[in-house]
Amino acid sequence: MRTGRLALRPVGMGDHAALLAHWTGPLVRRHLFGDRRVSAGQVTEIIAASRRDFAARGYGLWTLRPAFGAERLVGVAGLTGPDASGEVEMVYSLEPDRWGQGLAAEAGRAVLGHAFAVAGLRRVTAEIDMANASSLGVAEQLGMRHRGMGPGGTAIFVIDRTQWIGTRSDRPIRQQNPSPEML
Repeated sequence: MRTGRLALRPVGMGDHAALLAHWTGPLVRRHLFGDRRVSAGQVTEIIAASRRDFAARGYGLWTLRPAFGAERLVGVAGLTGPDASGEVEMVYSLEPDRWGQGLAAEAGRAVLGHAFAVAGLRRVTAEIDMANASSLGVAEQLGMRHRGMGPGGTAIFVIDRTQWIGTRSDRPIRQQNPSPEML
């Protein structure tokens, strides 16, 4: 997939080193994985699970790289699940030097478009650390609605296909000011 500024490619084993570096960066992991360091083995399993999900369900995780120019990984976005309750969750993370540029919302828009138009999902959730004000703002920009609280002080946001269709427009998503919370 492509957006105006991003190339989204399904994660693969060739991305292992870049994903490990990204997810173990202290500013990125602060709001991911319960702020626990991710091991190389866990990254291998995340990649394998995403590959299985693409094969079985038509969705998974994508690497985010600039659409033009450098090939450096700038983040990850995608869909995981379903979990035990049947929910499919949208996830995203960006390298700190890319915070505040509107890329999380741009990637989120592409992921939700794929979820509803390609994968045929009816609903997508996002579990966001309440301390991550910028990610909470991204969910709201995407038309997601706060549904309640999850474990460990997380906010649960949700959007269904009907809401997504109602939020689509040709106007760009506003960019946010850089902040340490922007993932």
